Amino acid sequence: MSDRRHTPFSVRTAGEVRFIKDRGGDKGEWAWNTPGPSQREIGEEFVFRDRHLKPLAQTLRATLMSMGHAITAYNAFTRIKSADVSPDGNLGGKGYIQKIADMRRQYMNVVEALSALSDTLYDEINAPHWHPDAETGGPREREEVREIMDDAEEIRQDPEGWAEEAEAEMDADPPKGRGKTASAMHPDDARLFAAYFGRSNS
Repeated sequence: MSDRRHTPFSVRTAGEVRFIKDRGGDKGEWAWNTPGPSQREIGEEFVFRDRHLKPLAQTLRATLMSMGHAITAYNAFTRIKSADVSPDGNLGGKGYIQKIADMRRQYMNVVEALSALSDTLYDEINAPHWHPDAETGGPREREEVREIMDDAEEIRQDPEGWAEEAEAEMDADPPKGRGKTASAMHPDDARLFAAYFGRSNS
């Protein structure tokens, strides 16, 4: 792997300097996209309502949960020696065969993508336009969002540690059947999980 591809270069825009990693168009590192705009164009007429903040907070929490599990999966997978599990350096069956080296790279991409998504969502939820002096919505809506964000903040401090703890609980008391699989999830996320997989298998 060439070091030149990873050399950062600076981009100067409107009085600021941003450093961007040049990935040289490598499709194998799809999670490292060029950074987006440095500023938003938000019209004053748009009203940010609390009821629309809750699904964003739920998405953030679920993304952080996913990142924690993705990190533990990546760490576990990279410790596996190819020679111990594969005679040809591949895994999988018909239609799903992948090179182990490519799978390691894919896990790395997944973690990076989830990290970038969670950063974006976190910044959005904590942006001033969602917290004006006179908040819209009722106290119940704000309390629900606050509880979700408390969960998200806890996971965000150590996503891998959170995931390891959740997986340890599952290992200590193995779930029986799909209905128990989401036992470590928040009830809202568990319902989404069940709804998705129920629909996809119908």
